Amino acid sequence: MRHNIKIDITISFTAKWHIGSGEGSMLLDRLISRDACNWPYIPGSSLKGVIRESCEKLSLTLGFNKPADPHQSDLTIQDNFKPLDQLRSPVDRLFGNKYNGVDLFFRDARLKSKPPYAFSSEQSRICKYRMINTAKEKHLFSSEYIRPMEFTTTIEGWHENLVSLEETDPPYAYCLLIAGILNVERIGGDKSTGCGQIKILLNEIKYNGNNISLETVFEYLDSELYEETR
Repeated sequence: MRHNIKIDITISFTAKWHIGSGEGSMLLDRLISRDACNWPYIPGSSLKGVIRESCEKLSLTLGFNKPADPHQSDLTIQDNFKPLDQLRSPVDRLFGNKYNGVDLFFRDARLKSKPPYAFSSEQSRICKYRMINTAKEKHLFSSEYIRPMEFTTTIEGWHENLVSLEETDPPYAYCLLIAGILNVERIGGDKSTGCGQIKILLNEIKYNGNNISLETVFEYLDSELYEETR
C-alpha cells in the first residue's frame, strides 16, 4: 500500500539563534545561513537532522529496534543496505538508507514576513577545554546571531508498506514522526548556552489527502495493538 504524509509547520524561535553557513567574514568568524534575498532561513537538512534525532530517541523510549547509524559506511553491518520493508526500526523506514534513499523530504523553512532592518547581532566568545574548564589561548571568535523570528515549512513523504491498524489508519511510523517533530525544543548551534529555543506548531497534517488530528496520532501511539511491530 502507498502512503503519503504532508505536514505544514510553523517554527517560532523564543531566543536568539545561530544556524551557520560554514563561512566567515573579515569581522565575523561564523556567519548565519541566508537565502538569495539575504534573509535568514532554516535549511531543510538542519531540520531533518534534529527531527531524525528526536524520532530516534522517542523510538527507543517506546521500545522499538535501534535505528541504524546513518553515517556508517560499512554496508555489511546493521541495516545499511536492505530494502526498507525488511527493516524493523520505524525510523529507518521513514528516513531511508543507502539502499532505498530518501522518501521523506524537508523543505527549507522560510520567514512568514520580511525581517526587520537590524535582525542580527554579534557576540564574541572564547573556546574552552571542556575537560579542565579553562580557556584556550588565542581562540577568541565572533558569531552572528538572529533575533527570535517565525518560519514556515512543509515536510512531505511517500512510503510503501508501513504498518497500520487498518488500511485507512495512519501508519505508526507517521505517528512517531509527528511526535518527534513536536519533541524538538532547540535547533542550531550553541544550544548549551541557551540559543535556538523554539516552539513548533503543526498547522495541518494530511495522510493520503485526509486531515488527521493530534488526538488521533497520540491515540495510535498509546495503542497496545502496535506491540507486534516492536
